[in-house]
Amino acid sequence: MPVKILICASEVGAGKRGASLGPDAIRIASVNMLYNLFNQVPSEEIKTQKLNKYSPQYKSAKYIKLIASTQSKICRKMCKAQLDGYKTLIFSGDHSNAAGFFSGFREAYPDKKLGLIWIDAHGDIHSPYTSPSGNMHGMPMAILLGQDNREDQIKTIKPEVIKNWEAIKRTGKRKITPKLSPEDIVYVDIRSLEKQEWDTLKKLNIKYFPPETVQKKGAKKIAKEIEKYFEGYDGVYVSFDVDSLDPSISKGTGTPVKNGLTLQEAKDLLKVFTAMPNFKSLEVTEVNPLLDKENKMAEAVVDIFSESISAETLR
Repeated sequence: MPVKILICASEVGAGKRGASLGPDAIRIASVNMLYNLFNQVPSEEIKTQKLNKYSPQYKSAKYIKLIASTQSKICRKMCKAQLDGYKTLIFSGDHSNAAGFFSGFREAYPDKKLGLIWIDAHGDIHSPYTSPSGNMHGMPMAILLGQDNREDQIKTIKPEVIKNWEAIKRTGKRKITPKLSPEDIVYVDIRSLEKQEWDTLKKLNIKYFPPETVQKKGAKKIAKEIEKYFEGYDGVYVSFDVDSLDPSISKGTGTPVKNGLTLQEAKDLLKVFTAMPNFKSLEVTEVNPLLDKENKMAEAVVDIFSESISAETLR
């Protein structure tokens, strides 16, 4: 199965500016480190509207109208790539884009059993009803699950936000919601969640491996457990937020959190996941060169990719 790179530099969902430069930073690091990924496989950039034309508008879900439009475009491109028979490697600005990419994955395979591996310091399972910041890179999992978590509501939501929120949960021509079920998700290395997010994880009984478990069992063993968990699935999407890495590595990202993955642990995880027979897509997101020095974050990503993505994966 051939591979295609999809690039979406949109950073609209992030609380800090700079993640839109992440994909280019990775490309530059790839050239400097003599890793010819971008020359080995075809790539396509998904053009989106510029942030400077818009204001946040709503405090509960900043830029939600623009993000809804962005997700629709991402969804169409991802769906087409999958239907054209490609595995996809995704380089994304901020993590809100994952909602569009997985929506496109679901659009391509509406009746298939699809799984999601979410490697991240955060749960990203807030909704406009629960988010303290209103930044939508903290909401993609709630979008995909169709979850509002109104039991933990902390703010009043305007009717315009509700309308756009309901629309974004139904991204795609088929208007499918939810895009997946709680049992189709495995979190890896989550460690910084608000109470509302922990409540949602526990209520939905979503499987997760905190840092302590990864460190105790070892990343290779955890990866094999997850591989076994997804046996029988038709396709698996892997989302890798670079803030899953320890801050000693992940300075160039908007929300670093202590006690994260080492480079070797990340390599061990992704090496297993990208070799799974039902692996379909890998996304890397939240690289922010403006918060970095000497492009170290992007270089770490290239280091991880160069050891974890085999030549067979790229064929």
